[in-house]
Amino acid sequence: MHQPLEYNFTTDAIHLSGALVFNAHPRWRQMLRQMPAPQKDTEIRLDMAAIDHLDAAGLGLLLITHDSLKAQQARLVLSRPTGAVRRVLEVSGFTAMVRIED
Repeated sequence: MHQPLEYNFTTDAIHLSGALVFNAHPRWRQMLRQMPAPQKDTEIRLDMAAIDHLDAAGLGLLLITHDSLKAQQARLVLSRPTGAVRRVLEVSGFTAMVRIED
C-alpha cells in the first residue's frame, strides 16, 4: 500500500509527498481548490521530491492541471522528481509538455 498524497503550500512551491495515484484524486482536487489563482505568465511549481509512486492516473491529474494552468496563461513546472517517478515522466512523454527541473 502506498502512502496517501499530502501537500504543503510554501512561497516557492507546492510540496507533494506520498503517491500520486488513482486514489489521490479527491485530495488532488482539494489541493487545486486551495491553490491561489495563478497570475498570467507565472509558473506553478510542484516539488515532487517526496512523491514515491506515480501511475497513469497520477499522470492524468498532472495533465489536467497542466491544461488548466495553460488556459489561465500560466505554466506547470515539476521540481525534483526522483527515481521511478522521473522515469515515468520521461517514458510517458510528459517531459515534452512540462518543464522538469532538478
